[in-house]
Parts: sequence; structure tokens; C-alpha cells
Amino acid sequence: MCCYQLIKSCKYFNIAATLLLVLLLAPLGLSQDNNTGLSPEENDRQQMLEREAANALRRLKRSMEKDGFYSGRVALNIWQSTAKDAGNFDQAKYDEFKTQLYEKSVSDSLRCVEEALVEEDIYNANFCLQTWRMHSKELGTYDQDDYEVYLKKMADAKAANAARRAKEK
Repeated sequence: MCCYQLIKSCKYFNIAATLLLVLLLAPLGLSQDNNTGLSPEENDRQQMLEREAANALRRLKRSMEKDGFYSGRVALNIWQSTAKDAGNFDQAKYDEFKTQLYEKSVSDSLRCVEEALVEEDIYNANFCLQTWRMHSKELGTYDQDDYEVYLKKMADAKAANAARRAKEK
């Protein structure tokens, strides 16, 4: 009987020791909220930076749809800065957004040139043409022949406008 009680006691002792060991080692094995080893304050700051980068990306996409070139460019730069701060900046995504922004500007500028020529507004036609020229060079799609065609159209519109004014006098 003594051996039976001793074996039973050893069994309970082993179970108790195992439970105690598990309870002591469990906090060491649990993963923290962040697996980067950041303190809670640093983790909160990182989450805030990531949230700001996500908001900046949302604003960039909206700006590219609704706004003009310069607003889109500012939104692109803000997103770049906040994404770098958050540590999740993607250069390929940045290049894609920048290309989309410049392509939109090129098409808007050509439309602006055409509309200004119809209205015989040479000053704005020239401004839009120069914008088209700079942004198409940035994209690598600039064509000198197209530029000269638009310059000729502007010169013709200017001459027609001057002739009309001279005729009116």
C-alpha cells in the first residue's frame, strides 16, 4: 500500500511540476501584439503612420480622378512621404501613379490647346502647349512634329484674329 501511495504522490507531483513549468514558461512563448519587438508607444506610432499612408493613398487616387495635375502631384508627394515614414513605400506603385498623372496631364493639355484655339485664345493655347511639351518629354512621348503643327495652328489663329480685327476697323 505504501508503494501505491508513493506512486500516486509522484504522479501528482509530476503533474503539478509540469503545470508550474508551463505557467512559468508560457509568457515567454506568447507572441506580442507586434512581432517587431516595438514598445506599445512605438507600435501605436507605427499604426498611426500606416493609417496616414493609407489615407494619403486614398486621397491620391481621388485626386488623380477629380483634380488637375498640380493637385495630383502634391498628393503623390504626400503619399510618397507618408508611405516612406510608415515603411511600406513601393517604388513601382509610385512610378505607376506618376505615369498615370503625366498621361492625364498630356491629354488634358492637348484638349486645352484645341479648346483655346477654337476660342482664339492664343495665350492659353500657348500655355497649354508648353505644359503638353514638358509633360510629354517627362513621359518620353514628345514629338517635335506634333509640337510644330500646334505652333502653326496657333500662328494661323493669331493671323486670322489680326486680319479680322483689321477688317473691323
